[in-house]
Amino acid sequence: MARLPRRPSAPRPYGMGAVAAGWTRRREARAPRVTVRDASGQPRQLAADDPRSQALLSAAEHVLLAAQRASGA
Repeated sequence: MARLPRRPSAPRPYGMGAVAAGWTRRREARAPRVTVRDASGQPRQLAADDPRSQALLSAAEHVLLAAQRASGA
């Protein structure tokens, strides 16, 4: 008697693709980003390679380092 072929199983939603996607989302969420507001108050995110974005990130880093030094942390 011949064997019947196996039935294909439903795709699993929590496979390795989902794990890798979760890691990618968390890594992107931790990436520094610069959001500025225009005169009407609408937020706009600057690109990471924008020189203004890099200057603002550098200034923010200096402020955080100064605050940590002042607090003794």
